[in-house]
Amino acid sequence: MLDVKLTDQTYTFLCSVLCGLLLGALYMVFKCLRTLFSNRKIPTVVFDVLYMLVFIAVTCLFSIGFTDGFVRYFVVAGEVAGVVVFKYTLGFLIYKLFTLAFKAFSKIKRSFQKNISVFLKKLLKARQKMLYIKVNKKAKSAN
Repeated sequence: MLDVKLTDQTYTFLCSVLCGLLLGALYMVFKCLRTLFSNRKIPTVVFDVLYMLVFIAVTCLFSIGFTDGFVRYFVVAGEVAGVVVFKYTLGFLIYKLFTLAFKAFSKIKRSFQKNISVFLKKLLKARQKMLYIKVNKKAKSAN
């Protein structure tokens, strides 16, 4: 068996919690990206699988660096605890602010698109009137 001191385990656990906080921040980025795609199924699956692969890679690299390549339960538990703490504290606030900004941007975008379409319709009607007047002047001058 490996002789591991309690202080080393505690230090490793605290570092794994910090690593979990960073993974929680990464999850929030993926969650915001999913929101941009209007919660469609394919981007959701892609981002979730990508996040799981990153989580696995970070856990393996962390285990290599701190526990000589052995995956310890307390390391994974620390990472999960860090993700949960981030998600329900700072992550909750960040996501609320992001959704409010996204909704405001969507309203502005819809309003802008509506105004542009109205402007283009008026411009096309004016163009048709100008072409009609130009054609009529040519017809009158030909007579």
